[in-house]
Amino acid sequence: MWYLFHGPNALDRDERIAEMKAKLGEPDMASLNTTLIERGAPLKDVIAACDAMPFLTDKRLVIAENWVSGLGAPKGKGKKKEIKADAPAHSQLDDLIAYLRDMPETTRLVLAEDGTLAETHPLVKLGADKTSGGTVKAFGLPADPVRWISERAKAKGSDISREAALLLSNKINRGNPNDRDHADVDSRTYLFKLDSELEKLVSYALNRRIESKDVEALVQDEDVADIFKFIDAISLRDAGTAYRVMHGVLVRGESPLVVLSHLARQTRLLIQAKDYPNLGSDQLAQTIGVHPFVAKKVSQQADRFSLTQLEGAHAALLDADIAIKTGRMDDVTALDLVVAAMCA
Repeated sequence: MWYLFHGPNALDRDERIAEMKAKLGEPDMASLNTTLIERGAPLKDVIAACDAMPFLTDKRLVIAENWVSGLGAPKGKGKKKEIKADAPAHSQLDDLIAYLRDMPETTRLVLAEDGTLAETHPLVKLGADKTSGGTVKAFGLPADPVRWISERAKAKGSDISREAALLLSNKINRGNPNDRDHADVDSRTYLFKLDSELEKLVSYALNRRIESKDVEALVQDEDVADIFKFIDAISLRDAGTAYRVMHGVLVRGESPLVVLSHLARQTRLLIQAKDYPNLGSDQLAQTIGVHPFVAKKVSQQADRFSLTQLEGAHAALLDADIAIKTGRMDDVTALDLVVAAMCA
């Protein structure tokens, strides 16, 4: 039997897969009968894993992560392309579909996709056929994160007030659909981050209900503290403080590329704030997809820059990213030069 699990809710998806793996038996035996296929692997590797007989158990599990999107698939004319297509990919996809009907009954193949496939995708359409032996399930983000947090807390043997759940949901960056560089990653990691913070809160509150004061004490607004200190220093042209804060972040083990990506994201937010100078914090927050506190801070910082300066900063960040990835410059030096340029 085969399964297509697709969508940004990787947390629920991975837990479903973990349940399937647990049914194989003891952990050691389950691991022996589980094969992970990575994105870009040839079809022959998928077929070889599926054709292998289970060892001392009834079933074996094959998990292909983002394998389908690694191939590509044809889309309807005029529709937004969610997956890139090319001729060899079509051939492998067709061959996979042909193989699925003859796959051994002892195999459970899971095609796990981070993205959401269109209803017109061949595998989605195949799954609708009850004779195909397939199951298709879309794992979307919960429409009501507050309810999801409350249910998750109960599953962990705890309880959380609605106010605290709402505050927690707003402290974590859910992802701005207009931010094409980060929206997909942000949305996929949103529930993982919520679950991680909720785990800390459950331990902190012990056997009592989690309240807003607990969330305020333990959960920091994402990307606010050090990054805002960094941006504040740059907006004041305080190169000394900017360098000190930045290198403090690096000393704690953060990657220079991650710091660069935060700075790039913040620069884009500043440019967006410049585009909507007449919006209040709440309206701006909804428009650019951030917490109202972040929107208020961004508005204040945007006043210290001209649009030309911000566009120049964005160009400098792009140049630094290319310089690092092409080996023209080491990452820390490139980051230092960006700070120098923005503080000049």
